[in-house]
Amino acid sequence: MATTLPRSVSELDQTPPFRDAARLCARAEAEIRLIDRAQPLNAAAEREALIAAWGAGKPRAPRFEYAQRANFAALRGMLVDAARALESEGPLGALYAERARELELEASLAERIDTGEFAAHCAARYAPLEAVDAATASDWTTRWLDAAEDRSKALHRSDDRGDRRSLVSALERASEGLPVRVEIRPNQAAAASVGDGFIGVRPGLWHSEREVRRIVLHEIEGHARPRVLAQREALALFRIGAARSSDDEEGRALLIECRARVLEGARRRELARRHLAGERVRAGASFVGTVSELIGRGQDIESSVEAACRAFRGGGLGREFVYLVALSRVKRAFAADPELERWFERGRVSVAAARVCAGNFGDEVLR
Repeated sequence: MATTLPRSVSELDQTPPFRDAARLCARAEAEIRLIDRAQPLNAAAEREALIAAWGAGKPRAPRFEYAQRANFAALRGMLVDAARALESEGPLGALYAERARELELEASLAERIDTGEFAAHCAARYAPLEAVDAATASDWTTRWLDAAEDRSKALHRSDDRGDRRSLVSALERASEGLPVRVEIRPNQAAAASVGDGFIGVRPGLWHSEREVRRIVLHEIEGHARPRVLAQREALALFRIGAARSSDDEEGRALLIECRARVLEGARRRELARRHLAGERVRAGASFVGTVSELIGRGQDIESSVEAACRAFRGGGLGREFVYLVALSRVKRAFAADPELERWFERGRVSVAAARVCAGNFGDEVLR
């Protein structure tokens, strides 16, 4: 890189080292697909079999099947080189370097799916940044496991396009005007998920109107809209994502639920189950032990198996640990500096990245 830097951060972002790094990170994310690769090929069928087995008093561990593990040695080397090249190039370079290192870590995790070391390595990727947020998440979990269940009798099948009140119909209406398609994805773990150009809906689930509204808020305002708006930004960082952006994006999506007063009752119990399961994965607990603990703490068999299946996918992804931790982190950050949320509205940033942006080139980018 030339010793004389461009006059603006936007110009800097268009120089070859930054432009090439952005392309590499975008390519790497598309190829690695850690969460997709950690999803068992037989997730839906095995989940139902597990629920039936536990319901019949025959507890067992899952028999998940996975695609052949990838080899990302060459890609990992390129990501390491990119990080080294940019880490000393000012605040923007440091952000790119951190993202490249995160992707290199995710590539190494993808190579370890369904091995005995997968869970331990995932703990590094999804570790809490500050103890206060982990403590807050644990406190919420203890209290929310006993939250009152919702009592709605009017339920709508998630994938019924003939029902205007179903999740798939509501998401299609809410996403009108956005360049995303709504797809039915039988094998995904979540009720809904956002990816590159799509919103996936898990079929066969039954939701109340309140729950449909919550999921639509979470997926559209928390995930889809910021990603669409990122395409208009001058900085590629908003599109490729800062390190921890996927974690803090989940935290903000939950905060949006809180503000709309829909993070209550059954939703709190769900998040608490998932957090506890994520904690148990990190502690080295077994699937059977985790499900048994959840049941022992008043959770029903189906929900307990669901939570454990999510936490143990891939051999112990444990990503469920980040949701409540990130909610705590985002709430604290926005309370201290409400202007930070403007960065989240523009694309894929983390709390740490938003602070760097605000402190170094906020006047230029936000004007």
